[in-house]
Amino acid sequence: MRAHAILVLVVAAVAGAAPARAERLTIAVSTPQVQITSNFAGVTVTTFGVIEGADELSLIAGYQVAVVVIGPPQSLVARRKDRVLGIWANSAMQTIIAAPSFYALDTSAPLDMVAPPATLARLGLGFDNLGLSFSGTPTAAEQREFEMAFVRLQQQAGLYTAGTGVQFIGDTIFRSNTFLPANIPDGKYTVLAYLFSNQALIAAGQSSFAVSKIGFEQTVASFAVNQSLIYGLLTVALSIFIGWLGGVIFRRD
Repeated sequence: MRAHAILVLVVAAVAGAAPARAERLTIAVSTPQVQITSNFAGVTVTTFGVIEGADELSLIAGYQVAVVVIGPPQSLVARRKDRVLGIWANSAMQTIIAAPSFYALDTSAPLDMVAPPATLARLGLGFDNLGLSFSGTPTAAEQREFEMAFVRLQQQAGLYTAGTGVQFIGDTIFRSNTFLPANIPDGKYTVLAYLFSNQALIAAGQSSFAVSKIGFEQTVASFAVNQSLIYGLLTVALSIFIGWLGGVIFRRD
């Protein structure tokens, strides 16, 4: 999902559709740099937001906020297994292009109370509105099937989450906690926040943070990318050695 392009279009739409609204949304993250080390077990990043120029009537009715954290894009091959002649085998595959490697949505209320379906779809809020792209030309049914399977696997890995954990600290200050699991990919993460009043989008804000490997993990990752052939040969050799060593240790004479 092209997060920056979406935000630019949204800000333009807000400015054009509601020029009388004075609200502005400013957000910041608690951790601009997340470093992955050998003992990294995950970390929580907090997004803070401030509503400036709040409207008194909107304060009485209550604002709604959606915060989404999006990881760097990735392309991958999704395969479907079917039973063929009594065995499970890959029968269909699709390449998903530039899918978010991480997606965490946090809202101040259930999604259907935040905004109407058309607005959610335009902003890419919710698993049903990710707008995944495929390299081939799957049918609508196939695309939906692969999308659901992809999201399910990402949820099982802890990389796709959704909840209603946005908390208002005061009338115009809120925060959202996003947990980054140990298996997160490195790269730039985009944080988008949307402010709603009476289910109408009135302001948006953006921030970001970076995830990077340091120490031994970074050395191994760089070596695997820059010297992929040697890395592969060493991995195979190490696997053979460990297998042989295990056979020697546990051999029964």
